Amino acid sequence: MDVVGIGIPYYDMVINVSKMPGLDGAAGANEAFYQGGGKVATAMAAAARLGRSAGMMAKVGENHRGQFIINDFRYNGVDTSAIIVDAPGTSSPFCLSLSEEEHKTRIFIGKEGTAGELLPEEIDYEYLGKAKYLHLENGRPASAAAALFAREHGIVTVMDADNYQEGIVKLLPCLDVFIASEFFYRDMFGNLPYEEGCRKLLEAGPSTAIVTLGSRGSVGMTAQDGFFRTESFQVPVRDTTGAGDVFHGAYIVGLLEGMDAPECARFASAVSAIKCTCFGGRTGIPNRETVQRFLETGEIDRTEAQRRLAYYRNNL
Repeated sequence: MDVVGIGIPYYDMVINVSKMPGLDGAAGANEAFYQGGGKVATAMAAAARLGRSAGMMAKVGENHRGQFIINDFRYNGVDTSAIIVDAPGTSSPFCLSLSEEEHKTRIFIGKEGTAGELLPEEIDYEYLGKAKYLHLENGRPASAAAALFAREHGIVTVMDADNYQEGIVKLLPCLDVFIASEFFYRDMFGNLPYEEGCRKLLEAGPSTAIVTLGSRGSVGMTAQDGFFRTESFQVPVRDTTGAGDVFHGAYIVGLLEGMDAPECARFASAVSAIKCTCFGGRTGIPNRETVQRFLETGEIDRTEAQRRLAYYRNNL
């Protein structure tokens, strides 16, 4: 594998409405379908869609949710041979992803599954040892064990620091690329200027620090490139669900292709922008050719996205 991810995959129900209903109200759905979700899980789907070999290490429930998650990984080209199916009757977590056209916003309503989390002793270290990159989303025991293994075996570790967790902060010395959301950054540094905060992150261990800022692009720092800012691409946004997850997967692809940090951030921003023109976290993930055309001309070829949307609609 070029990249292996460890995280919690979700069973998503994607619904889009023109306007969120008020209390006791109702709204018709413009779109409604099921899709695999999860931060690292969707990042691996993005890496695979962009032409790299990506695998997922996780535990899923034995019921229909878990099987759907595995099938959706396979549809997106992600290797599932290291995924563990838990005991009979267990379920994977569920998430209702509800997006609105009027204000371009979304809300998530989740329910935990009964499947257990991946344990350090359940990690296939032979499988992980063949990877060039490891992608993580939390500081739980399996992620911590994998990060330590990666550091000892020369595997580059990338962290998706979305929500603030002490476990993630403790892993900083074992991480190479630290990509934080603006929410994680604020919880960790308050109103500290981004350049100062990024410098503190580099001092803690990683060689690269990135902070994603949604529609305002991203900022970052490396010892080689110094502090830099990446502007976002202007596209007709339909749904921002999964935008950050796709950014992470695309950033890793950029690293695999030999890009420096500012180039990786621009490439990842382009991939994420294209994704946002479609409903769902995975529907609009482009292939490499679509991204290149967008970067060169600003045009988005929607042929593949329409085919993928039809596939997911059929799943309902």
